[in-house]
Amino acid sequence: MVSVLAHLALGSAAFVLFKPTPLSRTELVDIEVAPPPPMVEALPPEVARVPDQGPPAPDKIDPASTNPTPPEGFAIDAGVDAPPDAVPIDAPIDAPRKRKPDAGIDAGEPMVAEADAGVEDAGEGSGSGSAVVAETPDADVGTDAGTDDATLVATEGSGSGSGSGSGSGSGDGSASIAMTQGTGSGSAGMTTEPAVDGAPTTAGTAANLLTYLPQGHILTVLIRFDRLRGTEWAPQTERLLQPMPDYQFLFGGKGANIVEKLEMLVISTPSPKDISATTLVGRTKLGRAGLRDMLSAASPVTWTTTKGGLLGKRTNVYRGDKRLFLSPFKGWFLLAQPADLGNLTTPMPGDPDAIVATGKLPPWLSNIRKIESESGDDTRGPALVLTISLGGKRVELGDDDFGLGVKALPTPDRISLAMELVKQGWLVRGNMRFLAEKDATEFIAAAEAVRDRVGDSTAIQMVIGKPLARVVKNLSFARTGGRVSYTTSISIADGRAILAAVAQQLDSYFRP
Repeated sequence: MVSVLAHLALGSAAFVLFKPTPLSRTELVDIEVAPPPPMVEALPPEVARVPDQGPPAPDKIDPASTNPTPPEGFAIDAGVDAPPDAVPIDAPIDAPRKRKPDAGIDAGEPMVAEADAGVEDAGEGSGSGSAVVAETPDADVGTDAGTDDATLVATEGSGSGSGSGSGSGSGDGSASIAMTQGTGSGSAGMTTEPAVDGAPTTAGTAANLLTYLPQGHILTVLIRFDRLRGTEWAPQTERLLQPMPDYQFLFGGKGANIVEKLEMLVISTPSPKDISATTLVGRTKLGRAGLRDMLSAASPVTWTTTKGGLLGKRTNVYRGDKRLFLSPFKGWFLLAQPADLGNLTTPMPGDPDAIVATGKLPPWLSNIRKIESESGDDTRGPALVLTISLGGKRVELGDDDFGLGVKALPTPDRISLAMELVKQGWLVRGNMRFLAEKDATEFIAAAEAVRDRVGDSTAIQMVIGKPLARVVKNLSFARTGGRVSYTTSISIADGRAILAAVAQQLDSYFRP
């Protein structure tokens, strides 16, 4: 008995003194099971308004209010200046010329890089800006690299997104702008649109990104790297971007690691078949020196100070590519057409590490920082938002309907999608606008019939693939007039499969 008591005492003392650390409980997630799809959300009404037209008028600078012009050729960073008349290089290096890469199979002129292309004159007026040339040592340039609605819309009521309206064209200038009224985020549209009833609107559901860019854009994508960082989806997203020509020629190829350098990136274009038409907008926590290093990683850039902030002229570009870098605000940069920048390319003395835009901004540029709010201002929200103008054409499928029983289908005039990352996968929300109420009604009837048919047919699931079949099965819709709100969800496994398929398609297209 004494021995038993002694062992109990020693055991109790050992437990108190050497209490084992409790094992942490690892929460298991079935990657094959999608999160429950969200309820279909409401779309706030939109009221069309007439936009400001044309680029800003030239603004005069009072010579007495400006700093003395520094000596011409004032250098900021060390490096060897690229010759202004350098011999054009081919893109890709030592590779045969191929048709210009784009989002379609057919392309335009051969993709050949030019030396020292860009705007012919740095700007209007007199004066000289401070210059800096960022030299790219041993840059590994690869071969591989994305609305309109000029009418303003004020969104009534609450909600975190908005947006109706689309169109097509390639207009120059900066006629579009999105406005915010009340507690919701408003986007421009060409018509007044009714509200759609549903659950409370979350960020991205009612978004129309097209209106934040210059008039004529038809495809806009917003990526929140800050919400992907630290997850398995961050490298997968960068993997999707790597074969694209702009990624290769702007960020330097596979080692760019932009997911760690950028908080947010917008890719937008009025012509997906023309790489030189793409506008980029980025937000970063890098200082100006770090920003210059990142943007000159693949090709030397000559930096000057202008009325628009810090202006960068690339030395090696595609033929006909006149796009310029501009950092008009702290932590923000653009790659845009000179015509979309108005008078902001006019030289003006200043500190390259501190200068911001002082000239009158084009309407789209004065509003561009609000585009991020379409994805929400909280930590949680969609990591991807996109808007596409489709034109509302009717698609005739005929016998190529995969057994779905749909021979013809109206398509939306415009569609937006927002994807929010959650523990079990992705929640998908968005909106569509049709040219007529009857088109929206027909589309939903056909989509719901397809959803039910896919769910009941193993053969169809095998044809279209189970990942896509499960996404279709989770679809829900709500409609008012020609506006449609929709939701679905994607499992982790299906998300991986879909991204892998998209990556393969991009590889085969940009790297034939």
